[in-house]
Amino acid sequence: MKDIKNTLSEKAEEIAKEMNLEIFEINIKGSKRRKTIEIIIDDLKDFVSIETCANFSRKIEPWCEEQDFPFGSYDLIISSPGLDRPLRSKEDFIRFKGKLAKIITKNKVENRNSFTGYIKKIENDELIIEEKSSKKSLFKIEMDNISRANLEIDF
Repeated sequence: MKDIKNTLSEKAEEIAKEMNLEIFEINIKGSKRRKTIEIIIDDLKDFVSIETCANFSRKIEPWCEEQDFPFGSYDLIISSPGLDRPLRSKEDFIRFKGKLAKIITKNKVENRNSFTGYIKKIENDELIIEEKSSKKSLFKIEMDNISRANLEIDF
């Protein structure tokens, strides 16, 4: 399965590059009889539209059909990371500066492990976040203390 995923990743990366996109994640899951191939694409300059997903699908689907996947039938799903996308790198935090995010820390910061606030900046490998509820509280969270983070939908 690892070889299939590597081959699929190479082709997906090639198509993504042609379309000025990045591959966010590739998953192959399901039963022995039917698999789901999920390719999550990202646009570093904008959010991914349904049209972009459809165009990517039209480009990779013929290639997938030519492959002799050992699992036979499969469903192909092309999607975006979503509005509540995970934030996985320093670059993600820089890209989404000013956006609302939820941060879960490995170790407590000021007696807490969970923060919801606006990404202010990255400074010396620390994330500075302004708490949504008070807008006066700034928290500094070391990047390597972040267990997980994702954007939140701001209403």
